Amino acid sequence: MVAVKKKVEYVEIKEEVVVEEKELLMKPENIMSSHDYVIDRLRQLPRKMLLLHGLGNVNEFVLHELAKNCFNLKKAAYFIDNPDFNCVKGVAGVSHAELNDVDDIWAQPEMFTQQMMQSPFNQHVRSFSCKSSKKHSEPYEKIAETIAQELGLNAYNFYCWNMKHDNHGFLVCEKNDDTQEKLNDDVVIDGLCLLGFCPIH
Repeated sequence: MVAVKKKVEYVEIKEEVVVEEKELLMKPENIMSSHDYVIDRLRQLPRKMLLLHGLGNVNEFVLHELAKNCFNLKKAAYFIDNPDFNCVKGVAGVSHAELNDVDDIWAQPEMFTQQMMQSPFNQHVRSFSCKSSKKHSEPYEKIAETIAQELGLNAYNFYCWNMKHDNHGFLVCEKNDDTQEKLNDDVVIDGLCLLGFCPIH
């Protein structure tokens, strides 16, 4: 009985601290709109990318940052459509349910890399390939539906953007919820274009 009582008291104290933190964050002078917050995170991202010089999976770090801290995505799958090789190939996939143990991926790159190597969702995305939609002038809506079914994504969105060498980036994603302020599609694409600066291995 004594042990249980101590545990309850600890929880109550912890909840009081959380409430105080929430009240502090909700003060008008501390409130940042979702749009401004995302722009600030995107502004910092190139500098973080430079910290990973020499790593072969920078795209996984960038995708994680975009999905979790910028666009509120539960799952995100990144592909490249290469019409010259008539291929759409999975590059990286992030499912935050599989990555709960890493608080700061930029400070713990080895741990994050290890978890991504073991992530079933990431492995599933990376194993995906099909013929190029761009080469065959097929709408991306069609391949987005195929990928969403393959990966078990519910209420999915997709984005596509131009990349160097006439390649095209393609993202299929599932949001956490609809409570976040809706971002302009151009802001999302600007963020996704950062993936084009990451090496592909």
